[in-house]
Amino acid sequence: MAINNSDVKLFESQRLTDEEDGGGRVTGSEVIDGNVNNLFRDISRLDRTIGDVALRKAFIGISTDNSDAYLGSHLILTEPPKDPNVSVLLFNTDDQTDERADARNRIESYVVPGIEASWLPIGDQLQGQRTIVGYQREELAIPEIGEVYKLTTPDEQVSQFVRITGLTHQVATFTYNQGGKFVDFTRRKLEMDISAALITTFIGAQPFPGIPEEETSTVHTTQIADTSRYYGIQSVSANITAGDLTIKAASVYNALVPSAKVESPLLDQYGGYTGKTMVATSASTRNVACRFVHISGNQSRTYLQRGVLPKTLSLSLEGGTFEDDGAGLLIHKSGSNNYSQLTVDYELGEINVWRASSYTTASASASYQPAVAITGAAVSGAIPITNQNRGFNYTLNMAEAKPRPGTLVVSYIALGKWQDIRDTGAGQLSGSGSGTIIFATGSAAITHGCHARPGQRHRLQLCGAER
Repeated sequence: MAINNSDVKLFESQRLTDEEDGGGRVTGSEVIDGNVNNLFRDISRLDRTIGDVALRKAFIGISTDNSDAYLGSHLILTEPPKDPNVSVLLFNTDDQTDERADARNRIESYVVPGIEASWLPIGDQLQGQRTIVGYQREELAIPEIGEVYKLTTPDEQVSQFVRITGLTHQVATFTYNQGGKFVDFTRRKLEMDISAALITTFIGAQPFPGIPEEETSTVHTTQIADTSRYYGIQSVSANITAGDLTIKAASVYNALVPSAKVESPLLDQYGGYTGKTMVATSASTRNVACRFVHISGNQSRTYLQRGVLPKTLSLSLEGGTFEDDGAGLLIHKSGSNNYSQLTVDYELGEINVWRASSYTTASASASYQPAVAITGAAVSGAIPITNQNRGFNYTLNMAEAKPRPGTLVVSYIALGKWQDIRDTGAGQLSGSGSGTIIFATGSAAITHGCHARPGQRHRLQLCGAER
């Protein structure tokens, strides 16, 4: 006897619900073909209004009394939903006992935390809010609608991924108290609508030129981590004939979770990339005495009162000598080292140190070359992606317009969204990829995490280029 089509059956899992423990092991109950609501319940009016994700776990099995060899089976979708607002996808977790919570985590693992975001929250973002208010430097890239960020409380006990669904921004003037003197500074203020309400209160701080003095929640960008494969169905947009090597489908995408698209017009924006770079204001080295004051915890801070040219700062503190690496970190060079981290803000001339124990209010001496931040026009270029050069690694030769440190940005499209790889100023590239750059020759090597499709372009942008 043979194994017939009628012997291949779909079996229920232990719990066909959308509760946390939905799913589980296989049962002997068959999902009867053609029965209404045999796997999913009816779609309510509320679900049609605000959207819903329903997950059901089922098993493919063979039900026969003979001992014929089972050579394998497969599962496909042969007909799309008749409701255009409903989408169906299949995916496999390769687990016989997992539950709905595990499957949900698998879906949410589509993005993973990356580097710290370019903006900070203004004040506390309260539980239940659907809007986040933040601020950033004017020259930094503005968050885009559709981007996902991870918010984490200061104690790292609660975190939440949020997707930006709407955005307004403007340059605003803020004031802070510096030793009894009120100082004004400008930052871009961001008001971002998010797809889901905040599940807890995320602590923020009032805008500050450098690192906030209070302990605040952290904000991280996210990167694509395609850990699952999803299978759906799409109609073709052109006839298919015998011998065709390509087919045209209506789309290669399908809705995984409910979402909405919003168009936001931008006025009076630069057509090309712009960024700040530090330029020396004096050929001589400035020597100054400074004193660190306690901020909070193990953190102390001082100001040099001038901007600093990267890779010219030398700091003598508590018997140790530290030099900046060009990317905002001070590296121990000689003598004693009682500190876990030292950072410098080149534009503000602000130095922050974190002592390994307690904190410091010690005096120090610093030598550096004064500098000021300027905004320069960008030199841009593009690399066409074809079947011949499609890959993960690319090299760039920018000998005719060598980029200044900290100004190179390489952008590429992944799943319809621009991803950026930025120059840290110390010869490394980081962000949605990695790489290195040699400023003396203008040569760079770049590695990113996903193939660009033929017909797409990698956008290359340089700011403050030297010709």
